[in-house]
Amino acid sequence: MSTNPTGTVLDDDRTLELRETATTAASELAIELTPVAEFMDAQVGDHIDWDVDEYEGEPMLVLSGIPESQTGDAPYPRRIREEDGDLVAPVPDPLVRAEPPEGLGLDLESYDADRPLLFDAVTLGETIGLVPVRFDDGEVYRPEPLPGVADDSDPVAEEVIDREREGDPTPRPETMDAPIDPLVLDDVMADAPTDVPVADVIGILEGIETHDVVSVADHAAGTDPVSVDERVVSFLPADSWAERIAPALETADVDVDGDAIEVAAAIHERQAEELLARADERPDLDGEYEPVVTDERDTAEWEVSEPGVDR
Repeated sequence: MSTNPTGTVLDDDRTLELRETATTAASELAIELTPVAEFMDAQVGDHIDWDVDEYEGEPMLVLSGIPESQTGDAPYPRRIREEDGDLVAPVPDPLVRAEPPEGLGLDLESYDADRPLLFDAVTLGETIGLVPVRFDDGEVYRPEPLPGVADDSDPVAEEVIDREREGDPTPRPETMDAPIDPLVLDDVMADAPTDVPVADVIGILEGIETHDVVSVADHAAGTDPVSVDERVVSFLPADSWAERIAPALETADVDVDGDAIEVAAAIHERQAEELLARADERPDLDGEYEPVVTDERDTAEWEVSEPGVDR
């Protein structure tokens, strides 16, 4: 992103709309970016991360561009998308729902896209700040912070607490207990059949780790696992997802739907490809193996190949 002095980016009569989005599994709402795209040097597919700050006493969403290599460590990674001819930036649900100053304090279930919340955009060094101004019908946005809420609360932690308190078991990409980047999950889910719930897929991804489904005995002979970013890419024989992983998950009482297991396999394949690319490893699989990504600590007993070492 460009570096400029702090100031308003938009013309006085321009605002950015918080609209509904259906192109990502990780966000229900997105902010249009077309009016500031040139200023940000933003393109479809660029990686971004989100945070929350304060601007003149109001919560401000902060949007920063990040390189692809940093998406695995970013709290709320998303990808800029195109919808109806506009560039949009999906906003993480936890930042929409969290009470100010940790978020916008909006109820996703009752949010009316016909009277969207409108934002002004300001420059903040190498980031863009999005300040809520008013709703489209003229109602002024008035955040009402809860008493006793600390300014340094963790939005991710707050979201987990709220979900458990409200009895909502739906996991979120940012909080899933699996060695998968949220952005990888989001991208694959965007192309998945619409009748595959993201919660079912996350349940499978988490179940593989929780129940140690992938072990030394499953690894294909003649190949070595590859260690990248504290994770391990393993190469299983063809059809292992259908013949080995799915039955093991069912035995552990993890719900395994045919389509959901296929989506989970596609997520592991995409994650493996990205990790191997970061390590500059290009194994010739030829469809002979199926990759699975696990935490490195779970495969400490294996003979793991380090990047750059001939295998």
